[in-house]
Amino acid sequence: MARPKNTVPTYRQHKSSNTARCWVAGRWVTLGRYNSPESRAEFARIVGELAVAPIPSSVISLVNPDQTMNEILLAFWRHAEKHYRDPEGNPTNELPQFSQTFSLVKRLYGHTLAKEFGPLALKSLRQEMIGAGWSRKLINQRIGRVKRVFKWAVSEQLVPVEVFQALQTVTGLQQGRTKARDLEPIAPVADKHVLATLPFLQPAVRAMVAVQLLTGMRPGEVCRLCPALIEKEDSVWLFRPRQHKTGWQGKKRVVAMGPRAQALLANFTPSDPSEYFFSPERVVQAFHAARAATRKTKRYPKQEARNAANRATSSKRKPGQKYKVTSYEKAIARAVERANLPFIEAAVDVEYHIPAWHPNQLRHSLGTNVRHLYGLEAAQVVLGHSKADVTQVYAERNLRLAVKVASEIG
Repeated sequence: MARPKNTVPTYRQHKSSNTARCWVAGRWVTLGRYNSPESRAEFARIVGELAVAPIPSSVISLVNPDQTMNEILLAFWRHAEKHYRDPEGNPTNELPQFSQTFSLVKRLYGHTLAKEFGPLALKSLRQEMIGAGWSRKLINQRIGRVKRVFKWAVSEQLVPVEVFQALQTVTGLQQGRTKARDLEPIAPVADKHVLATLPFLQPAVRAMVAVQLLTGMRPGEVCRLCPALIEKEDSVWLFRPRQHKTGWQGKKRVVAMGPRAQALLANFTPSDPSEYFFSPERVVQAFHAARAATRKTKRYPKQEARNAANRATSSKRKPGQKYKVTSYEKAIARAVERANLPFIEAAVDVEYHIPAWHPNQLRHSLGTNVRHLYGLEAAQVVLGHSKADVTQVYAERNLRLAVKVASEIG
């Protein structure tokens, strides 16, 4: 077995020139006259920087003075893989967002020197995004991620600070002043469309939809719901998710669940409190058990052995312990498609079909209902917003009062 490499350099003497040096990043770095206070101080500085960076800043210019964008992106990606993780150690959604952004940057400017990437290059990159049909908000987010890469690169002394300062002068696209398209705001989903979709969902997904409508959870929160994170206080349960949208800001999140939500969860309570209420693995097991129970032909021992061998050698991905937001959305999308099949076969006009909807709209629906019944402050508390103006986005303004005033006054 080979001896592991020593990552800490050694202070050495070059006898012919009586200079001190150390081996860093594949080359010798001269420190000054051997055993002089200056050379010792320089060596201590390099060792200190090695503790926080793979290559100390004092030798970066010697290793690669002209780094390209590809090299900067690769260095940031290695940092991002470690940094953008949730408390459970799983990668967050930031990684695929950076990956999609980097693919465009590499195609257009991968060969460009990072120190020469300026505001005009960033605007050209933004124009390419507009031409690709990306929305204005998405473009602003991804241009912001490119700036974030340079901010990190400056902190690691990989590029001059002037490069990042110049990129900061590029402002975001403004609504109505660009050719980039604006998406329609997320609206609540109509109750009749949810009710028409529910019969085509698996029982677990059907319960997830109902729990969201009753509590206003985010899709990711209902996917991570487990008994170990619930405090049972009197008639109301309190769910404290380990991770949530604003958790990285140090904010706490508590979701109150009443008797109706509790009754739904009781049907899916796992034997282990650390497991999730809604598990694709248990859904698949229940599906196979139900199909076997209604089987009309007898299953012979040889057939059972063959099926067991096929399952053992199958290369298909096994169902997970919990739903992902994407799989939750896909389950709803497929149910809407199945619900629309009778309309398609009967050649009913599209305007009468069930429109596509996604789990985030359920949160908007509850916000609107709570605001109508209990006011803006109640909607703010239920949705877990720290500012009321954020709740305005989720809870549509109730026009009934305005209509009443208009009918009476003018």
